[in-house]
Amino acid sequence: MNRAARVRVVALNPSVDVEWRTGILRSEEKNELLNETRWPGGKGVNVTRWLAWSGVSVRLFLPLGGVIGREFSKGLRAEGLHFDSFSLSANNRVNYLVTPSSGPQYRFNATWPRLPTRESRKLRDAANAAVTGSDWAIFSGTLPFGAPKATYASLVRKAVQRSQKVVLDCDGEAFVLAVMERPTLVKPNDFELAQWAGRELHSDADIQAAALRLAETTQGWVLVTRGAKGALLVHSGERKAWVAIPPKLTPRNTVGAGDATVAGAVAGIVEGDAPVDWLRRAIGTGSAATQVPPGKLPSVRAAAKIAASVVIRPCPETFR
Repeated sequence: MNRAARVRVVALNPSVDVEWRTGILRSEEKNELLNETRWPGGKGVNVTRWLAWSGVSVRLFLPLGGVIGREFSKGLRAEGLHFDSFSLSANNRVNYLVTPSSGPQYRFNATWPRLPTRESRKLRDAANAAVTGSDWAIFSGTLPFGAPKATYASLVRKAVQRSQKVVLDCDGEAFVLAVMERPTLVKPNDFELAQWAGRELHSDADIQAAALRLAETTQGWVLVTRGAKGALLVHSGERKAWVAIPPKLTPRNTVGAGDATVAGAVAGIVEGDAPVDWLRRAIGTGSAATQVPPGKLPSVRAAAKIAASVVIRPCPETFR
């Protein structure tokens, strides 16, 4: 594989992301908004943005509708991102980030639009057509509200039957159903892995055991992202496991860091990197995403410097 590999990303429930910057938040008082920034967001859109930044030829598929959809389309074109769209009958959603001058960042995600069954089926079929003929199909983000939980499972199954490489990054029941179709790479975080395992994961050993069981289910790569703790990469068939430890950085923002990690992994795989190298690149890219404002990209040089500081060690205890 190389950068010319055909990569398609499917984002079935994108959003315009809006960040409001404030001073110190006070309950039951007027809080002044100091700045508003808007950009096309959502997991699949973020993955596309980071893949393009990495130099990978990539095309996005997503539903767009209403005034927000037109804003979305304009934003994607301004970034130079290539995309195909499905005409949505309702407005796309808007998600909000509230970033105070100190303290935690707050996120508010809309739970609309809710698609009628017929429209969600048409969207699924259009997504399947969009990825047909690609080398890589990446399914990323939540399903549209009202869509059948088996939507991703159906899309992954058809892509695997066409011998495409498949990346899956979602959660909940949609994830549980889709991993049974054996995607090439899945990327849960700690919480999503615990959701799939059906129990709390209290220790590194618990996470390793759950990741191995998931890898046995998919027969592919499982990349578990763990925030500041780094990541665990497992492949049961090859009996390979590594832990990646990122450099200590003070995060400026965590929105989209997991999506940048997915993009870093795919970029490395597409370029023919060995697993240990694309793991380093993935964690370096995800870490670099925490050093810039939401929706922004670092310099390639800065990201490469961070990636060079990622420590990788074998994790044979995963198979005990």
